Amino acid sequence: MQRRLINTALTVILMLPSVVYSDAPDHQVNPFPPLSIVSWNMQWLSTGSNKTIINRTAPDYRQLAGIVRALSPDILAFQEVDSVDAIEAILPPSGYKIFLSDRRHSPTEIFPDINQYTGFAIRSTIPVDNPQDLSSLNVGSYIKGKTKHGHRATTGKLRYGSYIVIHKGTDAELHLLNIHLKSGCFTGKSKKTSKACRTLRRQASILASWVQQRQDNNEHYIVVGDFNHRLNSRHQWLLTALNQALSSPVYNLTKHVDAACLVSYRKRNGSRTKRLYRSLVDHAISSKAIARAITTNGVVYQHYFTAAEVEKYQLSDHCPLVISFYKAG
Repeated sequence: MQRRLINTALTVILMLPSVVYSDAPDHQVNPFPPLSIVSWNMQWLSTGSNKTIINRTAPDYRQLAGIVRALSPDILAFQEVDSVDAIEAILPPSGYKIFLSDRRHSPTEIFPDINQYTGFAIRSTIPVDNPQDLSSLNVGSYIKGKTKHGHRATTGKLRYGSYIVIHKGTDAELHLLNIHLKSGCFTGKSKKTSKACRTLRRQASILASWVQQRQDNNEHYIVVGDFNHRLNSRHQWLLTALNQALSSPVYNLTKHVDAACLVSYRKRNGSRTKRLYRSLVDHAISSKAIARAITTNGVVYQHYFTAAEVEKYQLSDHCPLVISFYKAG
């Protein structure tokens, strides 16, 4: 009799609808469709013949395009790209919409020869809303004093945060910010009073304000890109500063990513050498619901270049970071 009651109870429990915890602000649990995001610093990608800093040949571009084709991202968040033509040179001939940084429209905040823009290439089937970029990350854009028109003069040329929203107005609405922060302050070991560290701290405050706005609005978000800071180091301070400024912590999606990026670069004497980067500066942080969805059934990893690729081609000094909501297969 007791065994029969136990079996009956188990049957009732198994018939109950399963409950999956989520902090999603909507009524649906884990509403996100399959999605793959690749964040990649392209190292001065340019097709301008008279303004190229990194010299690339046609085979180099074909190899870069082959990597993009193999990864087949739904969203490519790129950094250090000089123009739409440059990013289109490594994309399939059709199938992507390009969103290049708003900074290109500000004559006082760009260089006359070559620029390092952030931006997105989005698969054409994905609905996209394109709000204004986070221009305030160009923290050097204001100086003391006012012009005759009563506005502060712009002088800085740091990167904007490229901002898009996909699936706007649905349960799967996702806010994406692509950043390339100030270089030179990689950990807490860097000199805190240096210009680079002071600039990065100001950018961290601006980034925290953007994230807090997403949290206040109950919105899902991911921030990807080149943080120029080793968030996984025990000497990091940027992630700590962000979380101290926020009502809810951000989640480091790259916390357990193994870094082993083999690259080649040209030394001052013109010779080439290889270097293996064992610490990440390319990261992704997100809201809790996003982190839970990826942890449950997703993957985050760094795509490594092979030694043969590095030997033969001029690729980039950064390896692509891949964030996938659902594992293949």
